[in-house]
Amino acid sequence: MIELTESLIANLQKKAHVPAVPLAGMISAAKNDAIDFAQFVIQDGYLDRDTAGNLLASQMNRTYVNLSKTLFQDEVVSMLTGEIAQHYQAIPIYQLGKVVTMGMVTPNDAKMVKELGNLLMKSISPVFCFKDEINSAIQVNYQSAQHVDDLVMSFDLSVFQTAELSDAALVKLLDSKPLIELGNSIILLALKERASDIHIEPKRNEVVVRFRIDGDLVDRLLLPAGMSLPLTSRYKVSSGMDITERRKPQDGRLSFALPMKKLDLRVSCLPVMHGEKVVIRILGSIYSSDTLNLDKLDFSPEVLRPFKATLKRPQGILFVTGPTGSGKSTTLYAALNFINTRAINIITIEDPIEYEVMDLNQVMVNEKVGRGFKEVLRSVLRQDPDTILVGEIRDTETARIAAQAALTGHMVLTTLHTNDAIQATTRLLEMGVERFIVAPSIIGVLGQRLVKRLCEYCKTEYHPEPDELHQYFVWHEGAESPVFFKGKGCKHCAGTGYSGRIGIHEFLKVTPQIRDAILRDRSYDEISVIAAQQGFRNLRYDGFKKALRGLTSLEEVIRATTSLEDD
Repeated sequence: MIELTESLIANLQKKAHVPAVPLAGMISAAKNDAIDFAQFVIQDGYLDRDTAGNLLASQMNRTYVNLSKTLFQDEVVSMLTGEIAQHYQAIPIYQLGKVVTMGMVTPNDAKMVKELGNLLMKSISPVFCFKDEINSAIQVNYQSAQHVDDLVMSFDLSVFQTAELSDAALVKLLDSKPLIELGNSIILLALKERASDIHIEPKRNEVVVRFRIDGDLVDRLLLPAGMSLPLTSRYKVSSGMDITERRKPQDGRLSFALPMKKLDLRVSCLPVMHGEKVVIRILGSIYSSDTLNLDKLDFSPEVLRPFKATLKRPQGILFVTGPTGSGKSTTLYAALNFINTRAINIITIEDPIEYEVMDLNQVMVNEKVGRGFKEVLRSVLRQDPDTILVGEIRDTETARIAAQAALTGHMVLTTLHTNDAIQATTRLLEMGVERFIVAPSIIGVLGQRLVKRLCEYCKTEYHPEPDELHQYFVWHEGAESPVFFKGKGCKHCAGTGYSGRIGIHEFLKVTPQIRDAILRDRSYDEISVIAAQQGFRNLRYDGFKKALRGLTSLEEVIRATTSLEDD
């Protein structure tokens, strides 16, 4: 335990500015424990985790490592068992040379550091981590496909035959500890591997579990066919679905709790030939909400500068466009974080709410009870908003209300499904909104895609063939060939050559000339010419620049933008 001293309170208060009444309550509840006090300050939104962690670590003459931002080396984590890690409230993170960096709640406990060093037979470099970070990291990083297989083997599979499993027996089974642990272990394994979706697919002789990682589906587990009904039913009951209804598609949500935070999971169930297929979308991440920062989303400066400038305007509609899964929600929330202050009223209208943010007023639509986007948007306009986030423009009436709100002094952030930024200038017209409303209301459009990020451990330089250069670049024979990068594949990226994803972007600032072109019913091609004359650069241009920097590959950029260039 770190003692809660007056100087530490003063240092935290200097950064956090906690009002006197809640400050006194936090000091009392902490019972002289500085770590507990800091966590109260973090939980109530007065201070971010990094700042509080660094202040506490400095009191111990140690370094703070935020485990939600750290990449663990699996081979190093496995140096301790999960049980021992839990006992010591410590987890190995990575090894540099012969020294293992160990995340600990009590990094100044010399006896514990020595014991851990003896267990690993390594030199230990202890760093400070919060307890909830340690426990979340232990839950996630000690999951494995082998652990799931061991859980499955513990079941008596003979009772799982659909013909023999009555509804009463199924209901009883759903509350059994092994089945709950199996369902949770699959989710934890997906979190460990940074999957965005879990697919559970019943086949004739087996159940295939696939994870969507970096945009691609990967086979991860094979379960016995008899596991389909109980496992599917477990997820259905957890997400509020009717487990006796197996003939119709159903949708639900569940909250998955980790010590550090709760995750929302969106669950979809679809009847297929051999049972019901379940897809679980993981909303948000166990990894830090620090990604909701525009400066950390890999924007190119020539895109970020005008985007930020447009966000600071007092009114208008700003669109973020791109296909499903292109990171639009992350960008919108990062934009809200950029403009958010206590001086403005921000209200979001979403389906579903993907990120819970303490300072925002968030509303989830519910069409079943008459609380759709347009109904909520009308009500929100009576709530004295400064900025409104509309999750998606789905119909003409919502589009018209949003555009009129932008004309009457509100900033509206929203998304559209268009191929590129320029198409968004005419989409509202196609939806039936009047030209004289559309033209003055739109102030900017951000288009984006996600491409795979090259693995830092195995990427190598190469020179493209001349034919490839001529196809995509203005390049003359004899000129020096540009250097690009590709991933060879290694243990860190499971042989794929990629690890994670990165955004490529284009930003269209709606200038008076473009606004006039919209009013005059100019074509897409004519608006494109005007935009290019004013400095607009498309997604492929941004992607190629990031490929030249070694962030992604030339093939990835071409794959992600081919349909756009062909239109």
